[in-house]
Amino acid sequence: MQARPGLALPLVLSLPFAADAVPLVIDYEGTISEVSDAPSEYIVGDRIAGRLLIDPSVSWYIPEPAPDRANYYSDDPDFVRGFWRPGGDGFDRVSIANEIMRTGADRPVDIFSVQDIYVTQGGSGDGAQRFNLNATLHDFLDHVSLDQSFEVTAADFDHPHENLSGRIAWSSLGPFPFVDFLIDRLTVKPGRCSAP
Repeated sequence: MQARPGLALPLVLSLPFAADAVPLVIDYEGTISEVSDAPSEYIVGDRIAGRLLIDPSVSWYIPEPAPDRANYYSDDPDFVRGFWRPGGDGFDRVSIANEIMRTGADRPVDIFSVQDIYVTQGGSGDGAQRFNLNATLHDFLDHVSLDQSFEVTAADFDHPHENLSGRIAWSSLGPFPFVDFLIDRLTVKPGRCSAP
């Protein structure tokens, strides 16, 4: 399924990444699990696949109070790209956590979450279109840097506190059209920052 053209976040900016930071290539494939008022080409049970590119050189790191979490934001629409059409205002985010305990969990989890958000230039975040990928699994990350390389599959998702999913939403206000999908394979690796 081909990608198409997301939530304003307050930015408390820290130091930007070096201009020579290596981009990340994110490949995902999965199966659509729920559809609500979305375009007709999205059908439950259909396959969905694509590629996102993350350009760390245009992101800003926001320190978290604990060393096991990190959030990366950017007001540059090229920070995370590949799902929505190019342009608009940038409010993309990557969140990473390593070995954190969640309420009710018996062991820590790692989290890698990406939001590719599209807001028309000068538009309101209320009309943001969002594409999200989320991997919450045991022991698949070593650190919270954007310098990551890993592959996880549905076979790794076998615990009640784990999650491997994605969502496409056409608004930030509910009720809103959305598509949910279960990720079968998610691969993150360094690569070249070329057009998806």
